[in-house]
Amino acid sequence: MKTSLVGQSRSGFSLVELVIVILVIGLIASIVMPNLVFVSGEADKVKDKRNAQNIILAYTTGLAAGVEWPEGNVAAQVSAVLEGRKPPSGSLASMMFQSSVTAGQAARTYQYIGIRGNGELFFDSSGGQNPAGN
Repeated sequence: MKTSLVGQSRSGFSLVELVIVILVIGLIASIVMPNLVFVSGEADKVKDKRNAQNIILAYTTGLAAGVEWPEGNVAAQVSAVLEGRKPPSGSLASMMFQSSVTAGQAARTYQYIGIRGNGELFFDSSGGQNPAGN
């Protein structure tokens, strides 16, 4: 007894169809991947700017409360802000002025923190400051 395949359809994809789908997926991936790397780099910059703003906020708030931050370069002052300080006297003498940024995160923020002629720190969103904190 012979069986005939006439009238029966085969389900599935041909090799040509599979190759075309793989090529299209590869083309889309090659267009999208460089953009994902760019977005990741921009996210890191935004995070570093936010950390710098957090440091400057703790610094300026403490300065207004009477905290005596140490003299020196950006790195020395940022280090003091990370450790935290209390004002020597006044109604806020019991409060600790400190940033929640870790030392590892702070090292990447120096390019966004500048130092004025009078020794005070300031935030520079352009990122044009010394990245070493000197």
